[in-house]
Amino acid sequence: MLGIQLRAFALLTVVLIVVDAAAFQGAYRQVVGEKMGSFLAAVSPSHWHGFGSGHDWRDQRPRR
Repeated sequence: MLGIQLRAFALLTVVLIVVDAAAFQGAYRQVVGEKMGSFLAAVSPSHWHGFGSGHDWRDQRPRR
């Protein structure tokens, strides 16, 4: 009985996530795009050589 309940809860969770993602796909794309852009800017090889738009971790000033 517990196994059936766990599978039903998992299926309900997946359905709700899919419906939520379909309803707010623009917002998801924006959030994911910002996160990916921040990550790629931080790990970009151009930053390692002192030029580019990567985050300078040596700079301790607060970001604007």
